[in-house]
Amino acid sequence: MTNEPSTQSGQARLTLAAMIPASVFYAAFFAVPMVCLLVLSFWTTKSFVLIPGFSLANYVKVFTSPLYQALMLRTVGVALATTAIIVPTAFALAYCMRFVFERRGQLILQVVLLSLFSGYLVRIYAWRTILGKQGLLNSTLEWTGLINEPLEFLIYSNFAVVVTLSGLLLPLAVLPLYSAMLNVPRDHLEAARDLGAGRLHILRTVLVPMTLPGLRTAFAFSFLLAAGDFVTPSLVGGTQSMLIGNIVADQFRGIGSNWPLGAAMAFVVVAIMLAVYLSTTRLIRWVTRW
Repeated sequence: MTNEPSTQSGQARLTLAAMIPASVFYAAFFAVPMVCLLVLSFWTTKSFVLIPGFSLANYVKVFTSPLYQALMLRTVGVALATTAIIVPTAFALAYCMRFVFERRGQLILQVVLLSLFSGYLVRIYAWRTILGKQGLLNSTLEWTGLINEPLEFLIYSNFAVVVTLSGLLLPLAVLPLYSAMLNVPRDHLEAARDLGAGRLHILRTVLVPMTLPGLRTAFAFSFLLAAGDFVTPSLVGGTQSMLIGNIVADQFRGIGSNWPLGAAMAFVVVAIMLAVYLSTTRLIRWVTRW
């Protein structure tokens, strides 16, 4: 009995020591840069020269400018649309890998992850080739006689951005959902069926609550990465489908850049994404309890 406190303190020291490298890495490469960016967002510029100080002018400009408001709404809309496609698709795929094709689950997972071995830009240009006016999809539709001329909305539009982002981010959403699905015993589903529960009831009361950590992670991957992306809108969205990430990137590069304004935009986007993420996870939790 006398050795129990010393044993616990020794385990606590080992745990603390194990956390030090990760904490240092997190502080050096995330916390410190974010604090610097936050401080920068309150500065101003004059003749392209940074002026230290404390001013809310950048945040006022972000919230009052019709252009930035429209870009914010478009960004959230595109991110939510992308997430609405990715999460249910990844959930259904993870369910099939776990319960329908259980013996082939690992093989299917490897096939899904094969797309990650190609470069990010390569996959974007692949979708651009598919969705282009002379791309694979339009050529196939014209060849079958379903259309007489190329569908222009397939490229350089919000539709193209959503489809491309969905294809890019789907593998990242499958990983946490499949991992969470592995923790769902088959006996739970069979017991629910024996008690007369329907498919929707099982989904709401068994599958979703037991895979909620994976759902939250999949939603975070899909929504946050889609909302923060600026390469995909540039390549397949065109000038009419730019997102706020494109404007933020422009503020840190090129002629007429404004670092404090870009920093303020970035933090406003982070705040909006965090609010949407928390609201959605609470909504899912409320639905599963209803």
